[in-house]
Amino acid sequence: MLTIIIKTLKIMKTIRLFGVALLTVLLSVGFSSCSKSDDDNNGGGDTSASIEGKWYLKSEIWYGMKNGQIDMSNITINETYGDYADNRIWVIKKSGDGISLTENGTERSVTKVGNNEYRKNNDRFVVKTLTSKSLVVDYYDNYYKEDKSQLEYGVYTFMR
Repeated sequence: MLTIIIKTLKIMKTIRLFGVALLTVLLSVGFSSCSKSDDDNNGGGDTSASIEGKWYLKSEIWYGMKNGQIDMSNITINETYGDYADNRIWVIKKSGDGISLTENGTERSVTKVGNNEYRKNNDRFVVKTLTSKSLVVDYYDNYYKEDKSQLEYGVYTFMR
């Protein structure tokens, strides 16, 4: 009787060790398969996407500003369709280290100031997301002016 109990305990110990080993393998495989999906520099967009091309404004959201801070209580949303959308087109081409931006038929002077950050006159825009079919830009109107009381913040969404 004692031998049966000892054999049963040895079998249970072996099964428990096997279970712990299996659980360890499964956890290590599970953790190694998880990774951050937006390790690139375009806000999690498609790494093969190019900013170059013709972009049609789909929507814009403008936030009011108070004392240089975004005022979430004062939001203006414009969904652009039809004729209005045709008047809000960006054509972007690479130019040296930066880009050339034609906005509504007028070429604008644009310089690159950082990773996905650009300066257009007194305005700053940052590419948040770039895929082959969409472009999302944080836009800071009057960002480079000394008088920050005229600063405005908006989010543009463009489609190809």
